Amino acid sequence: AAATAAREGLDVVVVERKDEEEAGHIACGDALKGADAFPEAIPKEKIEPAFTNTGVTHGRFEIPSHDTVLDIPIPGELAVLDRWEYGRLLIEGAEEAGAELHYDTVVQDVVQDDDGTVTGLKANRKGDPVEYEADVTIDGAGALSILQDKADLEDATFDTNVSYSQFCSAYREVVEVEEEVEWKDALVFKPTKRAAGYLWYFPRTGTEINAGLGFQMNEEPMKLVEDLKEDLRDRPEFRNAEVRDKLGAALPTRRPYDSAVAPGFVAAGDS
Repeated sequence: AAATAAREGLDVVVVERKDEEEAGHIACGDALKGADAFPEAIPKEKIEPAFTNTGVTHGRFEIPSHDTVLDIPIPGELAVLDRWEYGRLLIEGAEEAGAELHYDTVVQDVVQDDDGTVTGLKANRKGDPVEYEADVTIDGAGALSILQDKADLEDATFDTNVSYSQFCSAYREVVEVEEEVEWKDALVFKPTKRAAGYLWYFPRTGTEINAGLGFQMNEEPMKLVEDLKEDLRDRPEFRNAEVRDKLGAALPTRRPYDSAVAPGFVAAGDS
């Protein structure tokens, strides 16, 4: 979004709460569907170096209750990637297009006119208060965005019919194994013991695996994380494995918004 606006000659600032080193590091399964259909604002060749496995062809669904494995082809171009590197390259692409990045900037509130039009943000940048004026504010702050909590959208078409039952949490570890897994060409899915969760194993490479789980927010997270740990212990391919990274996040699992716009305000991505 920043690159698109900047390439049209607009002044664009990306407000980022993380520091420059950590920016782009988010919890993600690392699997990318539709890798052949990127927007032109940041060319695909710019971010392709983050693709670590382009040999994925199908989903592998493990169903222990029926002692069954289903292999289902997935159409389109798939890639598994290093999400942190991907994030860095997206940031570089936005900057090359002309966008400015403000790191260490924590949004506190939105600014609105009397008629409800969003005209900018209030934030703390490196501990100091700062206010941004904007013709358009794009909310890219994820499923639990503070912007939508703070904005008065009652008179707009923006869809505010959201409850916590329409979110899930996710947790993932990047795990290095000693030998290549036999399913390095597949995205592996498996139900957890509890009905409200699922496990995944996505091969970044033959030996670097994104192992994670998603679960409804009304479940106890630590019990479900224990399901993941138990499954890792039971799989021989993860014997003596090393955990390289751990991260969690909230995800939307609801239908798309009927409207994701209001005067001066647009929501994008998981927002």
